[in-house]
Amino acid sequence: MVGAIGVNEIKYLDRNPPAFAEDAVRRFARDLFGLDGDFEPLVSERDQNFRLRAEDGDAFVLKIANAEEDPGVIDFQTRALMHVERQDPGMPVPRVVRAVNGAVTRTVSGPGGTRHVVHVLTYLPGIVGEEAPQCPRLWRTMGALMARLDLALRGFFHPSADNPHPWDVMRCPDLRAHTVHIADAMARGNVEAVLDLMAAVVIPKLRGLRHQVIHQDANRANVLVDAGRPDTASGVLDFGDMVHGPLIAEVALTADLVGVDTDDPVGVLCDVAAGFDSVLPLEEDEIDLIYDLALSRIATALTIIAWRKAATPDQPAYLRDLEEPGWALIARMMEESREDVCNRLRRACRFPPYCPLDAPSAAPGDSGDMIARRHRVLGRNLYLFYDKPLHFERGRGPWLYTPRGEAYLDAYNNVPVVGHCHPHVVNAVSRQLAALNTNTRYLYDSILEYAERLGATMPGELGACLFVNSGSEANDVALHMARLISGRRGALIMAQAYHGITETIFDLSPSGDPRDRQPEQVRTLLVPDPYRGPYRHGEPDLVERYAADAERAIAELEEAGYGTAAFIFDSFMLSSGVPDVPPGYLDSVAAKTRAAGGLVIADEVQSGFARSGTHMWGFAANQVVPDIVTLGKPVGNGFPLGVVVTRPELLDQFGNAIGLFSTFGGNPVACAAGLAVLDVIEDEGLLDNARRMGERLRDGLGGLTDRHRWIGDVRGRGLAIGVDLVGDRETREPAGAETKRLLNLARDNGALIGLEGEHNNVVKLRPPLIYREEHCDRLLDILDRSFAQL
Repeated sequence: MVGAIGVNEIKYLDRNPPAFAEDAVRRFARDLFGLDGDFEPLVSERDQNFRLRAEDGDAFVLKIANAEEDPGVIDFQTRALMHVERQDPGMPVPRVVRAVNGAVTRTVSGPGGTRHVVHVLTYLPGIVGEEAPQCPRLWRTMGALMARLDLALRGFFHPSADNPHPWDVMRCPDLRAHTVHIADAMARGNVEAVLDLMAAVVIPKLRGLRHQVIHQDANRANVLVDAGRPDTASGVLDFGDMVHGPLIAEVALTADLVGVDTDDPVGVLCDVAAGFDSVLPLEEDEIDLIYDLALSRIATALTIIAWRKAATPDQPAYLRDLEEPGWALIARMMEESREDVCNRLRRACRFPPYCPLDAPSAAPGDSGDMIARRHRVLGRNLYLFYDKPLHFERGRGPWLYTPRGEAYLDAYNNVPVVGHCHPHVVNAVSRQLAALNTNTRYLYDSILEYAERLGATMPGELGACLFVNSGSEANDVALHMARLISGRRGALIMAQAYHGITETIFDLSPSGDPRDRQPEQVRTLLVPDPYRGPYRHGEPDLVERYAADAERAIAELEEAGYGTAAFIFDSFMLSSGVPDVPPGYLDSVAAKTRAAGGLVIADEVQSGFARSGTHMWGFAANQVVPDIVTLGKPVGNGFPLGVVVTRPELLDQFGNAIGLFSTFGGNPVACAAGLAVLDVIEDEGLLDNARRMGERLRDGLGGLTDRHRWIGDVRGRGLAIGVDLVGDRETREPAGAETKRLLNLARDNGALIGLEGEHNNVVKLRPPLIYREEHCDRLLDILDRSFAQL
């Protein structure tokens, strides 16, 4: 803070404008600028202004500056207008008229030898906005016009842009010493509270946001509207208050609420913000400060009005008619809920709702109304996690946030594989969306680049891609491909497997099917679980004994007349309880499948994208090479994208038979998301990070085994971890009820985990690959506390 503004710094508020006689003004116009015509005085706060109509019909404004005006500030204004003209020739602002000698300003002498800068601008037709009927469209077009002006002012600077200006929002706390002049005690307290908050909280935030030269005074008195279209802003006047300041201040200052007759001042802010955002997109951190900036404008106005009245009682009242309405306005605005105002502003600009990510603590909100609405429009059976469902508005890295700012550590959702809202992915998607989004029946580079980079991560000839929108679609297409190429119909899956929701693939997803049934053309295989299965750790021939079940299933499909078209598996079998699959098991079953004429499909939706910590793909970590690979969920870090990867000859054979096409599959925006995910995995070393963080978590969970009797087995690899909970370690009795309770306790303690397995007794952990030591330790601490509460 610079310190309190002194009387000498608040120029123009305690001095009258120049008072040259009209004949002198005519002489200035004729001799200095070569202009003549009819002169009409214009009202001005600190300058002497005249409208000049020439004989040819052109109109101008001749401005004689106050003697105290810094010539550099006037040069700043004229140079800014010249810059705008160059950048946006159609921008409706006054144009600078050069003097006869080519200069943009001239200097004249006044009474007593005072020196005054004179310059001329073109005159803009129209009526001032305060004379037009107020309506949402007017406010929106004012916001849009100011955004256009600020775009034109980008890149412009002048030494006088940093002049100390009493209306500068960044200097408003310097007015604090002068609030003593506000007569109304309540208004004075409100103003001081606003100025103190600006100094302590808001201005430090503003310093980190976008700054440039801004108009700073585009209220309705300085904005023109076309008389034929009084709901549309058509021009901007009076550049005398320009400063170098935060861009977002332009929104609050354009909506200058002091003197606006409205029952909904927040609505005015929303309309101006929406108009501004439609031309120059606002940033999230900016939009959440508009409310504070609007309050600071009111507080500044009330302080300056009271200060001038006290300092210059002999001069005409300054904005006196706005003083008492301003007292009522600031009280009313301060009664508004900050969260509600921010949410209204966000909705107006199509931002997600406000969420205080930096809130130190918050009480859980009531989600009852939301659940009732959900039942009404989405049905009563759409599944929700936890006994007390969670409402999230924000995600950052490994964290999810409720509207009230509660933070939850995400250890379950594998969709945001590189973390929630990773900025590189967000930027890639938004930039591509702003450029092009079409379909694969046109040529564009991103799909080729993505297919090539994806294929380069696969072994052998796997590298021919078919793009869809989800893992379910990818698995549906893969099964269709296997059936068409093999000429068979039957499929092998793991017990408790999950592969998607399409009608065909749902038959291959017993984990998601509440019906106790097995489709005739599907056979489930015994889960190779050396901890809970019939063949345990330490017993001989585990691979052969578990793989023998595939021979049984293949024979049954052959006998039923279906044959074996495919063996589809999740490499880590996460939906089947995350067993420690014996090395060689998958390769053995794959060989038996191929011997029966079928194809091998690796579903990498849960196991892929470096989650193993040793290999990019789960099947590679299990030493098996499939014929087809399917991707979904994490492939776009949440953006809808699914991919089928296979050998070129298989894709050609399938394509020749059916010519499959997906309108949205592989669109440029989806490919941008996919490419960005690969970038992050590579650039941030997430493969090795998954290994290291997975080891840290498993070691920590092993340590908890000695403290909590419920932990029977800890298994998995990388950041794909299962914890089998038991009621008795000797009998290995599944603790299904306790596992569900643990999920809810972990939720209450601030972490999100899942459960899987035939008995719903396996805790499943699939955190984002960006986990760091502190996240692992936080999760282990939460699990420790939650186990202690069982």
